[in-house]
Amino acid sequence: MNTRCLLLSFLFLASAPWVGLSQVSFTKITEVAIVNDWGNFTGHAWGDYDGDGWLDLFVSNYEDTMNVLYRNDGAGTFTKITGGNPVADSGYHAGAAWGDFDNDGLLDLIVAAPGLGSPEVGSSSLYRQTSKATFSLMDGNVLTNETGRFIAPAWVDYDNDGWLDLFLTNPSRKNRLYHNNADGTFVKVTSGQIVEDLGRSVAAAWADYDNDGYPDLFVANDSIGNPCFLYHNERNGTFTRVTTGPVATDRSISITAAWGDFDNNGFLDLFVTGDTNPKNRLYRNNGDGSFTKITSGPELDNPVGTAAEGAVWGDYDNDGHLDLFISYYGGQNALFHNTGDGTFEQVQSGSVVDETAGPNFTCSWADYDNDGFLDLFVARLADLPEPNLLYHNDRNNHHWLEVRCIGTVSNRSAIGAKVRAKSVIGGVPVWQLREINGGDGGASAASLVAHFGLAETTRVETLRIEWPSGAVQEFQNVSADQSLTMVEPPRLQALGRSPGGFRIELVGAVGFSYSVETSEDLLAWLPWTTVTNSSRTMTLFDRREGTSTAYYYRAVGRD
Repeated sequence: MNTRCLLLSFLFLASAPWVGLSQVSFTKITEVAIVNDWGNFTGHAWGDYDGDGWLDLFVSNYEDTMNVLYRNDGAGTFTKITGGNPVADSGYHAGAAWGDFDNDGLLDLIVAAPGLGSPEVGSSSLYRQTSKATFSLMDGNVLTNETGRFIAPAWVDYDNDGWLDLFLTNPSRKNRLYHNNADGTFVKVTSGQIVEDLGRSVAAAWADYDNDGYPDLFVANDSIGNPCFLYHNERNGTFTRVTTGPVATDRSISITAAWGDFDNNGFLDLFVTGDTNPKNRLYRNNGDGSFTKITSGPELDNPVGTAAEGAVWGDYDNDGHLDLFISYYGGQNALFHNTGDGTFEQVQSGSVVDETAGPNFTCSWADYDNDGFLDLFVARLADLPEPNLLYHNDRNNHHWLEVRCIGTVSNRSAIGAKVRAKSVIGGVPVWQLREINGGDGGASAASLVAHFGLAETTRVETLRIEWPSGAVQEFQNVSADQSLTMVEPPRLQALGRSPGGFRIELVGAVGFSYSVETSEDLLAWLPWTTVTNSSRTMTLFDRREGTSTAYYYRAVGRD
């Protein structure tokens, strides 16, 4: 009897920008459209929607005005898109997030609406990118037909079926979870605590906090009387609300949240913002499903009369430790440098913290010029129109690595993938963790790029990618100071014999080409067939009659 076995391979693409200079400072950008347009800006999202390798920026506008989309020109400048979707409709817009919900290789966009301040309830907008840089407004589906006061959208593949689902916060009403039907439509999830709990929910952040391979959810409630919600993914399509521990029991006003492994122990920690009283909260992940509340540190205290509307983790000085930026409505913004010993020091000078107090709202880090150093964007929301803020990172001499992931068996955006990098920093082996997410806690979404600071190290000893599908890839001795594009390996599955021959199922990305090879001894491999996936799943037939007792198959991605 012949035995058929399956192996798989992967695709590895790279480009290498230059790294430079000495100590870190930021330059406030004053000459591009991003900071010269005036509006009532709320949420925003970075994403390379046109696939040219440069991060573009979408910013939501409020007060019955139009959204704005800026295409990155690749030279430190941006072009404002002035017509068509997603900037053609006026209204009250809140959070935004990019994600390829139909797995066609083109980023789509969700814009939550209308938020809390609109005169009446409204519905969110889903823009499907039908061809490069062309968007179609998706009408007539359950996601866009429902009305509420939606604020924060967050893409996630909560059941790891390879298709992006969506969560929307809906303050003072039931939140929404929509499951992707894998055909361009969604179905509303109607049962379970995750969609039945009531709270003044204003922010949502997905993260696999217990490293079991499935994303869990934190929901921030802007009310003293209500605790925040922490939902554990039970890996069967359902969630259990966590009711013990400080994350689940603290009763404080909560505005936004950000997950990040600030102590490099391999587990994601949680930062939650508040207003002047109560304080912000930082919860250290103990690695056993529980958290310890940090009770002291400058990052916990808010200036009097302010509200910490935004918070984002990022290693701005590339020293291998995540730093923290907080945007304050009614105050000056704050930057906290991670000292590497579990504590933070507040940065007292520089353009990002010297800005005059103002209506600072959402914030995000993004390397918009591809130089390996994180730049900073702050959206501003006020009664009267205000311009946004953009700061360019002037770099230092530290090294870095950036990783862009493309899912094939997993969702195309690779949301939920964990990227880990091991390197020697300060003479000590350090594992860093970044998880690709589709919504950064509040009304903003960071880029779908994993950024690592490497300090003086010129190589990563081990780069490890843990895909939502369960596939794991490891690469050794990866050179620093480059941007990598990593493509998830395809999946081969034996379906058995049929009248048409031996059947093999290949799961990969639409439009990707694969060479399928065979071997009888795992040593000598011969080409068998080449296939370009017209859908994610292709069935292949091997009609050959061989004499060997075992046949092995592997799929290799083609350039």
